[in-house]
Amino acid sequence: MRNGIVVLLFFFCFGAKAQQADSVRYIAVSSNKTTSVIFPSTIISIDRGSERIVVQKSIHNILRVKADSVFTDTTSLTVITSDGKLYAFLVHFSVVSSDLTIHLSKGAQIHKDTFLLALSQRVQQAKNLLHGIGNTEGGVRASMLGIYTTGELIICKLKLENNSSLSYEIGGVRVYSKERVTAKRRSSQERVVEPLLSLSQQTIVREKGVLVFTLIIPKPSLTNARSLRIDIAEKDGERNHSLSIVNRYLVNAILIH
Repeated sequence: MRNGIVVLLFFFCFGAKAQQADSVRYIAVSSNKTTSVIFPSTIISIDRGSERIVVQKSIHNILRVKADSVFTDTTSLTVITSDGKLYAFLVHFSVVSSDLTIHLSKGAQIHKDTFLLALSQRVQQAKNLLHGIGNTEGGVRASMLGIYTTGELIICKLKLENNSSLSYEIGGVRVYSKERVTAKRRSSQERVVEPLLSLSQQTIVREKGVLVFTLIIPKPSLTNARSLRIDIAEKDGERNHSLSIVNRYLVNAILIH
């Protein structure tokens, strides 16, 4: 069986005569949603590392970015603004969009992107400690390998194992939180949870292949005795999966620093 465990290793080198990038920023894009990047100054130059990402300057300091199609590697994007600054980005495709609006005038955004990426990579390499949460549809098994937390964030490590003779392409991943039904409240309340980051370079799991990926979710979305549900849909197919994680697994998530 071929193992397609995704461990992202980013290497980026860029030279310029007059400008120098302070740091490399991380952007996840999808083909059905547009991410708007707001710069503190007017955009004067844009360079794409690949035609698989589409960029458009809407007004003088806002750049719209999306994927033209699914791609499995990481590409670069560089932008120069009128104040002489060079912004370097690493762009990868994600089945779940990250932040749809990125304010580069806010320094906290840069640190947030770097922190989330490092956190997700750390969980990717962590030992799998959770068993028994999963289901199988059409020879493809989806399972939860571990639930981790920083105290403020929940990080879910998931696996797709394709035991069939047909490839499996992820069409979308949705996360929901559901309030526990009580005697006083017979109906349940379910709402969508927007992941802060979905880390996976792959969207296709080849026949007899395996894909491991992570989802990072904000802790406030999981209060009020709520359980969690993660739906994974097959693109143009019917092998859809739904994983239910009861509250006790969330409150006993493995603490990482």
